[in-house]
Amino acid sequence: MASFAQRDAAARNVLVDAVGDRPVRRVLDVGCGAGQDLLPFLDETMALCVGIDVASGLGQIEGGEPLSQRRARFVRATGERMPFANDSFDVVICRVALPYMDNKKTIAEVGRILKPGGVFLLKTHRFRFYLEMIWSRSKTLNPKLIAYPLICLAAGLWHELTGRQLQRGFWHGKEIFQTRRFLEREFRRQGLSIKKLLPDSNSLAQSQFVEKSLNA
Repeated sequence: MASFAQRDAAARNVLVDAVGDRPVRRVLDVGCGAGQDLLPFLDETMALCVGIDVASGLGQIEGGEPLSQRRARFVRATGERMPFANDSFDVVICRVALPYMDNKKTIAEVGRILKPGGVFLLKTHRFRFYLEMIWSRSKTLNPKLIAYPLICLAAGLWHELTGRQLQRGFWHGKEIFQTRRFLEREFRRQGLSIKKLLPDSNSLAQSQFVEKSLNA
C-alpha cells in the first residue's frame, strides 16, 4: 500500500503530467502555502516557479531545503490582487485555495495574468465535501466543530442563489463551495474554458484543467 507521502507526491505529479509537452516557462501557484505543488515543475521542467500567499512560511517544506534556493520565488500577495503583468504565466495552479478568496475577483486576475493558450489547474471542494464534514464531526458532539461546515454550506448556498459572496464581519475568511455552473460562467467572462477533469477529481473535490483561449 502506498504511503501518505507517495500518494501526496502522485497527486502533485498529476499537475505536471496534465500540462504535457506544452512549453512552460513561468508557473504561478495561487495560495501556495509551503509551495509543495510547485515541486513537480521544479523537478521536471526548467520553469521559473512563483508562489503567492498571505500566510507565513512560504517556500519552506518541513524537512526540506527552502524552495527559494531553487528556481522558485515567493511573494506575499492575495489572489484578488496579484502583482504581475498581463499575460505573464504559462500555468497557474490554485489547489483548494479559491474557496477562501473572493471568487470573481480571483478568477478575473487569473484570466488577466495567464497567457493566451495557458493552463489553469484548479481544484475546489464540492457541496458534498461539507456534508461529509458535518457527518464525521457530528460524532464528536462538539457544536463548534459541527458549526463550521454548516456555516460554509450556508455561505456557499447564498453565493449560488444570489451571486454575492459574504465576506464582511463574521463571514470574513469563511470558505464556500463552487458549482460547475458558477465556474463556467465566470470562466467565459475571462476567455477561459474547462477542457477536462483531472484524475485526482472525486466525489468531494473537482480538479479541473482549464485553458485560456488564444484569442482572449
